[in-house]
Amino acid sequence: EGVIGDLRIVDTLVRTGLASDAVRLAAESRHWRELYVAAPVDEDPDAPVIEGYIDLAVLESGPDGPGLIIVDYKTDAVADDAERAAKAARYRLQGATYALAAERATGLPVRRVVLCFLAVDGATDVEVDDLPAAMAEVAAVARELSGRSTGT
Repeated sequence: EGVIGDLRIVDTLVRTGLASDAVRLAAESRHWRELYVAAPVDEDPDAPVIEGYIDLAVLESGPDGPGLIIVDYKTDAVADDAERAAKAARYRLQGATYALAAERATGLPVRRVVLCFLAVDGATDVEVDDLPAAMAEVAAVARELSGRSTGT
């Protein structure tokens, strides 16, 4: 929407995204694009609900059974690795929200959240640091915002 004059850039970003490790894994696995997800943050029937649209969810087989990888595309302009890391830190709770909602909705563990930064010179995958802690922070913030400061 509103990118008619930027079609070459959009085409380049799409092509770099297709070459990223996370997207190549999705091409070889069961996956879902633009997946709406919503779930309560805990078992309490009055628990706050979190929701969002996951760009790409990949089902991964592992020694402990199936799990999910969540991929979120980012088109932020970044000058260097330090700026990319700073932007990834700002997106940490967004990725953790998707992970928490996906786990609660599917019963499958989310093994990692990958922020796929797209640029004309290539894509860079950055994993959300300490995903379990980030998910716990999301749950705590959701409870606090709903007036429920305690929960399971």
